[in-house]
Amino acid sequence: MNPSATHDTEAVDRLIARVLHRARLEASALDDPDEARAILDVAQSFADELSSANPRFDRLRFIKDATEDPS
Repeated sequence: MNPSATHDTEAVDRLIARVLHRARLEASALDDPDEARAILDVAQSFADELSSANPRFDRLRFIKDATEDPS
């Protein structure tokens, strides 16, 4: 994989994580645990696909970025 493609892939990973994180924050603000659980499921599905495409993909960090509040 060339360095430019790696950079682009990482940017897409971060974009997806940010979108999922915002959705999770909205679900939390609405006190909607079913919606929050659905967002976690979607994050895990994205993580599965991204890790299949890139063996160096950090699946756990992605899920944490997508679903947890920064500390």
